Amino acid sequence: MSAFQQGILMGFAITLSFGPGFIALFQTSILRGVKAGFMLAVGILVSDLVLIGINYWGLARLFHKSNFLVMGIVAGIIFIAIGGVSFFRKPVDNLKLPEPLNDLRSSMPSLLTKGFFLNIVNPFNLIFWFGIMGFAVTRYEIRSYKFYMFFTGLLATAFISDLLKCYLSGALRNLANFKAILYLNKFIGLAFMIIGFIIIYKVTIA
Repeated sequence: MSAFQQGILMGFAITLSFGPGFIALFQTSILRGVKAGFMLAVGILVSDLVLIGINYWGLARLFHKSNFLVMGIVAGIIFIAIGGVSFFRKPVDNLKLPEPLNDLRSSMPSLLTKGFFLNIVNPFNLIFWFGIMGFAVTRYEIRSYKFYMFFTGLLATAFISDLLKCYLSGALRNLANFKAILYLNKFIGLAFMIIGFIIIYKVTIA
């Protein structure tokens, strides 16, 4: 099996994970449309590239255990706060979905920034990419053609899968109504809060 194919398989494994990025893509695509979800996916991709770069250049050794503890607590609080706002937001009688974003010029920076920080604020993502980098180094010589092809296949598969998630989620807009959006926000809010507590729990017992 080629390095590119190995990367594709690893990319599929990543897409099966149910984390903050998946939840945010699902919610944004339903509430704001497929284009908004696409821009969020781009922000997540950029943050992944940054995390890969940190590990590639060996800067991960600067992140000691105490740094991960602080980062984990901060990330957990952020996810709990995001989830709390979504879960406890009071609905209004005339609630309806926002119009899909046909012109992304005004919303593009906020969507890109949201996707970027939502993904990069989680310290376990840095650890995750450190593990992926370690796997790649043990199989392929660093800075070799196969090394780059592995990450090309991985990132391409993960990104295309995110776009597919956005498209499928956006297709559900026509089925949404007041109660559906209300329950969606509560479910997603609860999921974010649970993720936040799990992050804090993991970094405090590590």
